[in-house]
Amino acid sequence: MVEQDDFNFFGRRSETAGLVITGATSVSKLGEKFSYQMSIYDDRFIPGLTELAKLIKRNGSKALVQIYHAGANSKVSYEKHGMAVGPSAVDFPYLPYEITELMDKGVWEIIDDFGEATKRVIKAGFDGVEIHGAYSHILQQFFSSYSNKRNDYWGGTLQKRMNFALEVIKRIQEVAKEYAKDDFIMGDRLTQEEIHEHSVGYNIQDTLQFVDRLADTNMDYIHVTSSDYGKQIKEVIHRRTAFIFVLHVFNVQDAVDGLQYGEMISMSRQSLIEPDFAKKIKEGREEDVATEITSPEMAKSIAFPPKMVDWLLDPKGKNPVPKGMGYFKELV
Repeated sequence: MVEQDDFNFFGRRSETAGLVITGATSVSKLGEKFSYQMSIYDDRFIPGLTELAKLIKRNGSKALVQIYHAGANSKVSYEKHGMAVGPSAVDFPYLPYEITELMDKGVWEIIDDFGEATKRVIKAGFDGVEIHGAYSHILQQFFSSYSNKRNDYWGGTLQKRMNFALEVIKRIQEVAKEYAKDDFIMGDRLTQEEIHEHSVGYNIQDTLQFVDRLADTNMDYIHVTSSDYGKQIKEVIHRRTAFIFVLHVFNVQDAVDGLQYGEMISMSRQSLIEPDFAKKIKEGREEDVATEITSPEMAKSIAFPPKMVDWLLDPKGKNPVPKGMGYFKELV
C-alpha cells in the first residue's frame, strides 16, 4: 500500500525533475521483493496511487510508475505464499529457497499482470510506466543465460531470451492504446551487464543487441543503470528513442556532463539530497543546490522515510550514502 511516508517523500520531490518515477512497484502478488515497497496487482491500491500521482504532478512534473516483478528474487512473496517463480529452476546461492520454474501459461499470466498493472496506472492518473528490467528482476532473469535455461519461445538463444521483455512491452502498448491518452509515456530500464564470479549472464555486446531491438519498439526512452558504456549505447539507439543516462549525478556540473550522452539524465541519488534540484536551476540558483546534508533541520526537511534511513545506514549494505546521513541519528 502507499503510505504517508511515500506521500511525504514524493510530494517533497515534485520539483526535483521534469520526470519523477516511483520506486519498484510489483505487478503480481508473487513478484514482491521488498517488505516496504508499493504494489499494483489489485484495484485496492488505486486510491493511494491516485493521491500519489496528484502530489507528484502538482508542480508540473510528469509522474511514472516503475512496474516490476522480482521473479526468483521475490523474497517477500515467498515468505507470504511459499513460492518464488522464475524462468528456470536455477539454484541461486544467495537465496534460501528453491525456484519454481514457470510453465508457458505462467509466463503469459505475468505478461498479462504487466498489462493489468498498466490499466491501474492509467486509472490512477499517472502519465506513464517504466518497465523495471534491471537489478536481477524477472525481465533480466529471462534475458540472462545464467538464470534462463529454457529451450522454448522464451530461451535457448540470445534472441529468444529477449522475447519475454518484448512481449511485456507489446502488452503494455496494447493497453495504453486502448485506455490511455496519446501522450502516455513508456520506458524500459535495464542493467548493462550481468557478471557472476564464475560465469556471465550477459555482456555489453548482448545488451547492445537488446538495445537495438528495444529502440525499434516505439518506446519513449531506454534507461540503463550504469554509465560505463554510454557512448556505445547512444550510438546503437541512434536517435530512434531517448536515452536516460545514469551518471550518478550529485551536482549541476555532473548533470551537464551527462547530457553529452543522453537526452535525459538520471538524478535519483541527487534527488535524495536536493529535492529542489530542477527548481533551483530554473530560478538561476545553481549555487544553492545542496550536495550534502548539513544539519538535522535539513535532514528533517527532505522527508526520508525511516526505512530508507535504516537502509542507507546499514553497515552491511552497499548503498551510496549521501554525505551527512549521520544527522538523521539526531532526529531519533
